[in-house]
This record gives sequence, structure tokens and C-alpha cells, in this order.
Amino acid sequence: MEPSKQTDKQQTVREILLFAVMQLICLGIMFGIAAAVHKLGTVFLLGGIVGVCLAVLNYFLMAVGVYAAASKAEQGDVKGGQRIISLSMLGRYALMAVVLVVLAKAGACNVIAMVVPLVLSRILIFVGEFFRRKDG
Repeated sequence: MEPSKQTDKQQTVREILLFAVMQLICLGIMFGIAAAVHKLGTVFLLGGIVGVCLAVLNYFLMAVGVYAAASKAEQGDVKGGQRIISLSMLGRYALMAVVLVVLAKAGACNVIAMVVPLVLSRILIFVGEFFRRKDG
């Protein structure tokens, strides 16, 4: 593997780990607030954990899709790269929707606790940009 590709992968792993840590911090805050208002229960806990896992999985799969699209583009197949990005997004959103609907319908998880980490993802990605190394 080329040194630059290895460095890119290491940077991506660091970003995924940073995103996961930020999600866990937000989960702790959410659990603290729920405990303070006496709404913390097993269903809420499970919903929060599922939401964070889905958010981190979504971020990881997005990174994999971007790498696949970049590889296609480097090979000269820009349309193929765009297709990969589109299919990746569609697949990730479909997976999240299925998991959320199934668990919500089963009553196994609190819907709000599942959705909050997913909504926070955009904000956390923005915050993560401040921690990104300028030379990497």
C-alpha cells in the first residue's frame, strides 16, 4: 500500500474514533438529563445505545463509500464513483430506517433516544472539523 493511502486510512480511523468518542460523550449527557428528569429506563438506555451504534456505523460506511468512489475516480470512472456515493447513501439510510422502524414498532427502544444521536451526527461532524489536522 502506498504511504499516502496508508496515511489517509490512519487519518480516517482517527476521525471515526473521534466521532465515536463525541457520540459517547453526547450519549452520557443525554442519559444524565434523562436521569435528572426521572425518565431513564431500560428502553431509553437501549434506544440511546442503538442510536449511537447506528450513527457510528453510518459514519464508517460513509467513509468506506468515499474510499470506493475515490478509487473509481482515480481509475478514470468518475460516473462510477458518483454512482457508488449515491448507492452508499441510499443503502445507509435504508438500513437505518429499517432498524429504527423495527425497534420502535417492537417497543424495544425509545424512539427519541434512538434519533437524537443520528440528528447530532451533522453537528458532531462539523465540530470534528476543528480537530482535523491541517497537514493531514
